[in-house]
Amino acid sequence: MFRETEIGTQMSLFDNPVDLMGKRAAKKYEDPKAWFNQFFGLVTSRIDESVFKPLFKEGNMGAPTASVRRLVAMSILKEGFGCSDEDLMEKCDYDLLTRKALGLVKMEDEAPSLDTYYLFRRRICDYADATGENLMETCFSRLTGFQAAKFKISGRAIRMDSKLIGSNIAWYSRYELVHRTFLQEIGLYMNRLSPSLRKKVRPWLEENAKQTVYKSSSETILQRLGELGGIIYAVLVRVKAKDGLLKRVFAEQYIVEHGQVAPRDRKTIAADSVQNPDDPDAEYRQKGRQKVKGYSVNVTETTDQKDAPGLITGVQVEGATAADSAFYEEAIAKSETTTGTRVETVYGDGAYQNADNRALAVKGVFTGIQGRQSRYRLGESDGNAVRITDTRTGEAYEAKRTRSGALRIPYPGDRSKYKWRYFLPQQLESMRSRKMMEDIPQGEKNKRNNVEASIFQLCFHTRNNKTRYRGKRKHELWALARCSWINLRRLILFQSTNAPEGTTGAHDSPLLALLALLKSFSQTSVHLKLSFPDLSFRSSMVVVGLNC
Repeated sequence: MFRETEIGTQMSLFDNPVDLMGKRAAKKYEDPKAWFNQFFGLVTSRIDESVFKPLFKEGNMGAPTASVRRLVAMSILKEGFGCSDEDLMEKCDYDLLTRKALGLVKMEDEAPSLDTYYLFRRRICDYADATGENLMETCFSRLTGFQAAKFKISGRAIRMDSKLIGSNIAWYSRYELVHRTFLQEIGLYMNRLSPSLRKKVRPWLEENAKQTVYKSSSETILQRLGELGGIIYAVLVRVKAKDGLLKRVFAEQYIVEHGQVAPRDRKTIAADSVQNPDDPDAEYRQKGRQKVKGYSVNVTETTDQKDAPGLITGVQVEGATAADSAFYEEAIAKSETTTGTRVETVYGDGAYQNADNRALAVKGVFTGIQGRQSRYRLGESDGNAVRITDTRTGEAYEAKRTRSGALRIPYPGDRSKYKWRYFLPQQLESMRSRKMMEDIPQGEKNKRNNVEASIFQLCFHTRNNKTRYRGKRKHELWALARCSWINLRRLILFQSTNAPEGTTGAHDSPLLALLALLKSFSQTSVHLKLSFPDLSFRSSMVVVGLNC
C-alpha cells in the first residue's frame, strides 16, 4: 500500500555532519541561501508524493521501496547537473551537498538505488502511455504553484516560445530504416512463418544495410528496397498482422496494387513517419537550414516583474511537425492551473497566431504575423465605409462591400482586363491582424524576448542539439526536470538580494538548537558545562552562560 514519507530527518545529538566540520565549512553547510539548502526547502520537501499514488496500487508495485520525493528530486538534480545516471548515483552516495539537497543528512542514510530510480521512471512512462496523464507534469504544476504562491508571482501575463530538439537516434537512409525495422521485428513472427517463407527471410537477416547502401548505386538500392518490401508484405499477410511497428513502416514506405508491392515516391512520405525504429515517436522537420528528427518543446513562463522572478509554468512536448499555434491554448490552460491565476496577456512570436487563437478571450501580443507582407493596408473605418491604401502608390480607396461579404476597390493601374480588386473575408482578417500588430508599441513586443533565455537554458546540456533520450515520454520527463531546475536557480538568484520570509529548509544541528534553547532563558545567571571527553568532536567542551 502506498504511503508518503516523512519530510524531516530525526537525528540524535551527534548525527549532524556539521558538528565534525571546521568553522568555515560548517558555516557554508548551514547557509540557508546555499543552493542545496534552497533545493531541499523549495523542491525536495515540497514535492507532493500523493500525485504518484496510482503507480503503487495493490497487485501492481505495492509500497514504494524508496522515498518518492527523493526519486523525483534526483531526476531534477540529474538534469540540473547535466550528468549521467552513474554520476548522479555517485553524488547521491558520496557528495554531502547533493545528499543534503535530498534530505539525506545522516551518514547512514541510503539514497535510492539505480534500479529503483529506473523502475520509477519507467512506471511513469508506462502510466502515461496507458492513460495519457503524465504524473510528473502534475507534480511539476503543483511544485511550481507552491513556489509562485510563496514568492507572490503573478500569472496574469505569460510568454512562450518553442524549440526543435533532436532525439538520441541515428540518421538512417530509407533502405536502412526499413531493413533495421525488419530485423528488429521479425523475431516476433519467425515461428509463425512457413518453411519456404522462413528460407526467403534468412538472407536478409545476415545483411549489413549500411554497407549495402555504401557500395550500391541508387538504382540498385531502389530495387532491393522493392524486394525487401515484397518479403515484408508476405510476412505480414502470413501472420495476419493488424498493428505493430513493422506494419506501420510498411504502410508508410510502400504501396500495394493488385498484389504487387512498390516503394512509395519519396515526396509522398509524411514527415511524421517513423524516422528510426528505436524512437517511433520522433518526427522529421526542416526549419530553414536546421534539420531535426525529434520533437518540438514549448515553454511557457510568467513575464518579468519588479518584485518577483519569472517562473516556467508549463511545458509541452510534441513531434517535430507540431505547429507553434497548436501549443497556444493548452499552454494558457496549463499556466492557469499552475498559478491559479487567469491569464490576461500572452506574448509570443508570429508563429502562434491563427484565427482560433485570436478569438480566445486573451490579449495576444505577437511580434508579427506569418506570411508575406500585403501590398494593401487596411485604413480607418468611418461608419460603414472602409478605406484601403495601396502602399506602393500611397493612394487610398473607399472599399465597397459585395453581397458575399468581400470588399472591392478599383484595380490599381491601367489594366483593362481587371476592373475590381477583391478582398475576401479571410484576407481582411489578416489585414486587420497586421494593423493591430503594427500599432503595438515596440517596448510591449520586446517583453517576449527574454523567453529565449529559458529556451537556451533548457537545451544547455544537449549535444549537437540532441538529448540523451528516446521517446516522447522520456523527453517530457527531461523537459519537466530541466525546467524545475531553471525555476530553482531563478528563485535562488532572486533571494540573493531579496531574502524571503520563513525558513528555506536548512537542517539545524541538534547541538546548536539545544544551545540556542538554553541561551533563550533569562533571569538568573548560571553556568552549564557540557563535556565530551571521549568523542572526536569539533569542540570537546562547550561552556554556556545562562540566566536562570
